[in-house]
Amino acid sequence: MLAFSAMNSRTRSPHEPAPSGYGRTRQVEQAEQLGWSDAPPQLRLALGLSVLGAVFLIAGTALGVVQDSPDKGFASTALLALLAVAPPLTAVALTQFGRALTGAGVLTGAALLAPGRAIVDLQFMQDGLLVSRPELLVPTSLAQLTPGTGLWLLLGGHLATAGAGVLAAGRARAAPGSAYGLEVDAGPTSVNARSRAMGWALALATVAAVGLVMPPFRSNNAFLLGHDLIDSPNLVRVGLVLVVAAVLAGCAFAAGSARPAVARGVIVGVLAATAAVSLPAIVAGLAVDRLSPGPGPYLALIALTLLTIVIFVLRGVAGGDPSAGDDTELELEAGRVHLVTGVLGVLAGVAALVGAFGPQLAVDGLDEPVTYANRLLIPVGLLVCLLGATLLTNRWAATVRPAFVVSLGSVVLAGSATLDAAFTGSGISDSIHIGAGAWFAAAAVVIAAAAAVSAAVAGGAERDDVDLTERTVHMSVAAPVAAAILFSVGAFGFPMVTSPDFVAPGIWSEFRLTSWGLVIAMLVVIAAGVISTMARPARAAALLLGAAAVVGIHALELPLTGGRTTDAEAGSGTWLAMACCLAFLVAAGVALAGPAPAMTEPEPEPVEKPAEKPAETIKRPVGKRARGGRA
Repeated sequence: MLAFSAMNSRTRSPHEPAPSGYGRTRQVEQAEQLGWSDAPPQLRLALGLSVLGAVFLIAGTALGVVQDSPDKGFASTALLALLAVAPPLTAVALTQFGRALTGAGVLTGAALLAPGRAIVDLQFMQDGLLVSRPELLVPTSLAQLTPGTGLWLLLGGHLATAGAGVLAAGRARAAPGSAYGLEVDAGPTSVNARSRAMGWALALATVAAVGLVMPPFRSNNAFLLGHDLIDSPNLVRVGLVLVVAAVLAGCAFAAGSARPAVARGVIVGVLAATAAVSLPAIVAGLAVDRLSPGPGPYLALIALTLLTIVIFVLRGVAGGDPSAGDDTELELEAGRVHLVTGVLGVLAGVAALVGAFGPQLAVDGLDEPVTYANRLLIPVGLLVCLLGATLLTNRWAATVRPAFVVSLGSVVLAGSATLDAAFTGSGISDSIHIGAGAWFAAAAVVIAAAAAVSAAVAGGAERDDVDLTERTVHMSVAAPVAAAILFSVGAFGFPMVTSPDFVAPGIWSEFRLTSWGLVIAMLVVIAAGVISTMARPARAAALLLGAAAVVGIHALELPLTGGRTTDAEAGSGTWLAMACCLAFLVAAGVALAGPAPAMTEPEPEPVEKPAEKPAETIKRPVGKRARGGRA
């Protein structure tokens, strides 16, 4: 019955006025119903072809693009595999969960960059010594490099990716009158939303384009020349021009597309394909000897990440009822931003877990050394994954969001400690290199920052409908919160582990990269406590529970990392962290049990009571009412 009514509603004449409240809300609901069974056969073929393309890309990098290939600059296999499977797996997941049109957009966006990437890889066939791709190989001599089987697999992967995008574009030959075809033909979003998105797209896409034409890294290695667009070899130059043009075109298309689902999918696909170009260069600049990071890849990824968030916010509403005002649009945008935030949260949690179990250091010719700082990422990853998954449900998203935002402080706390240990270990000897796990920890921190921005946007949209004037402090919550804040200063400032031969990094002494994580986590916890005293009961409890979770994870430092030194004992920071966690839990219980903070409301204006009509004017013959067709 639901499918039948949805199809009937789609066959409404474009000139027929829609019922009140139909346009925006109804179309957004229908966009959720395009699952695997609704996808046309051509789209299913495109999904299969994209998966095949990912397999070719992974196999090509594993087999080597040249014969007797020199060693890679770093352990890039896992990273390249993740970047290769990201677009097809995202598209398949979206289709499976009822967003087939968005999944098709992901394939289209990723396909835009495939021709340029293929031409860049063709440089290995012309002269591999001129290619600076440390994720694939680092030449050690001037001997000629002969193309290998892996190169043809790479080219086949790009070709399959491009073909999948062509098959998925537009209607994908959906049958007339089908649910997919009717969704493609649905009413567009408002012109204002597209205009605002286009302005952001022009600005941020330009920044991304500048980043892509800059050198990928700075190099002191004669075999790895960090050239910009102008100084690159001919085929690399042509390929980069096509990549830049594809990024600009994809961003403009996503911002100006009349279909919000297509817009969101295309920008995600462009971001994923750009990450496949830029992220290996970022890791190479940090991990490979005689290379240092360049700003170009960072600019490209940050700009496109911000644009993706903007597209999801400004293009989060399907068009419909022209009479609906901006208030309706804002109300629906919060749900879309919650979806984006939840996805980012899950990705941050997964990256943290991979960082926890992945290798932190790689020593030439020796086994991987035992590391301890990364073990805090295990509870962090589980917490952020759980809260991020909860944000994907419409019922609990608004309530859980405050706790999720606060929990992101634990990602910075554990991530900075992990990176500090990895950088310190790699600086001991030239034979020790940073492992893949540390880079996943860094990725978790970056994704967590993006999730925090997205959650702040969702919170701002929600607060537009709440009167925040004249709020007062909830004194029953303020008392335990004040104690928790006092304890938090010591919990993050004093050492968690004490030992005769160990000096832990801290805020007041031995200030290092780990110390920045301690400062940020402490500020997040304090801010959550202060805001909770003026928040509504459910939101206040969520903030306080999130703060308790961050402090609780910090208190796990001794049992999880105490093995790094002999005779380890609990420091004063551990006891203060436990007291702080308990105080936050008490405050959360008080917030749930007590009333909302007092709020002064303006007196309502007097409303004139309409004069009653004479009794005879409201009497209508029953027969006439039945014949009139309207009550």
